[in-house]
Amino acid sequence: MGPEPSSGNRACRYTDAERVLVRSVINRRLDEERCSITSILSSVHAVFKVHNENAARMNPPGQPLNTPGYDYIHATIDALAPIDHAIRTRGLSVAYRDMHGLGVGVEANRALARVEIDDYTFDLMVFLNAVGVWDWLRPGEREMLGLDGTARRVTMSAAIDVHTRCIVGMKISAGDTKSLLRDTVEMIFLDKAPIADAVGAHERWHMHGRPEMIVLDRGPNYITDETYDLLADLGITNLGAPAKKPWLRPFIERLFKTVHSGFAQRFSGRTFSNVVQRGENDAAARAFLTLDEFLQWLVRWILDIYHNTEHAGLLRRTPAEVWAQSQAVSQLQGVSREEMRRVFGIRRHRTLGPSGITMMHIRYQTDELARIFLAPPNRPKSLEVAWWPHDIGTISVKVAPDRWINVTAADPMWIGKSFDDLMMLRHSLAGERDRSDAVKARALAELDAAAYRSKALRGILPTIVTDKTYDHYEADFLRFMSTAERAFDAPEHVDLFDGIIDLSRADNTADSPPTLTLPAPASQSATATSAEDNDDLME
Repeated sequence: MGPEPSSGNRACRYTDAERVLVRSVINRRLDEERCSITSILSSVHAVFKVHNENAARMNPPGQPLNTPGYDYIHATIDALAPIDHAIRTRGLSVAYRDMHGLGVGVEANRALARVEIDDYTFDLMVFLNAVGVWDWLRPGEREMLGLDGTARRVTMSAAIDVHTRCIVGMKISAGDTKSLLRDTVEMIFLDKAPIADAVGAHERWHMHGRPEMIVLDRGPNYITDETYDLLADLGITNLGAPAKKPWLRPFIERLFKTVHSGFAQRFSGRTFSNVVQRGENDAAARAFLTLDEFLQWLVRWILDIYHNTEHAGLLRRTPAEVWAQSQAVSQLQGVSREEMRRVFGIRRHRTLGPSGITMMHIRYQTDELARIFLAPPNRPKSLEVAWWPHDIGTISVKVAPDRWINVTAADPMWIGKSFDDLMMLRHSLAGERDRSDAVKARALAELDAAAYRSKALRGILPTIVTDKTYDHYEADFLRFMSTAERAFDAPEHVDLFDGIIDLSRADNTADSPPTLTLPAPASQSATATSAEDNDDLME
């Protein structure tokens, strides 16, 4: 190894040949494996040693090269152009993602002009229990929602309004995420104030309306015919951003980073993003948040903290302030319940009868529907029906190729109720055959008073009843129906010990056990029965 110069101009410290040889080694070693500078230094030393040995064996001997040290190698790597260094160490696509030039960027000049939707899996373990507010869910329904009591990560589907940065829709799932997009889009149209009230938030969650454009990536859940049809029916522009280009959806990507750093990192049970950061941390053992607590604090963090935090992209205003200001200058386009029912509702064909139409064993009848039943032709009329789980008090019925009518429930107790109300009522009456008005009234009163919070939190989870599960629920609800027909067909009540134990002898003879009477053979039993019948006739 040749001696290093001790002083002088550092730019001329090494000869051109030495600098060329150093750069050739760096060009070979500096790649996406991102090896350390120490590793590159060892390669440089090896190349210089081989070169000097070859030069010494030449006749006459060649000029040895001065072997550079760590500082020179480090300085040479730092002298590379940023783009050159990024492409070498990260690859072209990542380098372009992180370093491409930006101007004004994506702009939206009014609320809901542009909404971005995507999924995010929390780096946090949550106990997926099904107790407390989830008691009314049956085992199959809990399994559908992933509420098996284990500690697992959950996935959030979120919708952010670009103009205000407000979160206008959010769904949480611990299982299948295929229906999350549909449920999230539906939530954008709904007033979420009941959810805010249920968790005790100080701020309202009133951000809702009809978005003009929804931006999605090219994930498998977003490129289905169902997604295209859904947005087309709602009159929403579907803008599909190319895959692996998150800068085209910068606002939802930034939101997930904020949720991770501002919310998830506050709790125990974090899974971390890689094994190096995780170390020996056992996330499942450290988890303590239940699903109920997780949903409560997530909603409160969104409404009371995130929506009230100054944002650099909003000129230091908060999302809540920008939303309020946008409403003062422009009115959002709303959507009727009839349209929601026809777009998000479940479609079925039902035969019209004298009592109207029955869906989920609830009868729907109006004067106009009754007149349609009586009108010609004189044959069964099968009509298409749209039934919406969020409002089971009314259905939409297609009575002509281009005409729908709204039909309310015959029983006013269902007006304004949802499918969750029906499920809770079924839970409270499970095992009971008496469906009298007194029982229904008491159950409904308890339902309205005690189940408000659970219904609101349930709104953040995916919808249980879907087009695929509707028929199963309808058949299942038939088990609890009590009718005159069933009462007539029911067998006569027979005492459990009738004809088996003679209890009268037990009263007369306290010291002796009751007599056990074995059933008589068939022929004797028939004779005895005939004799008893004759005695009754004689009397």
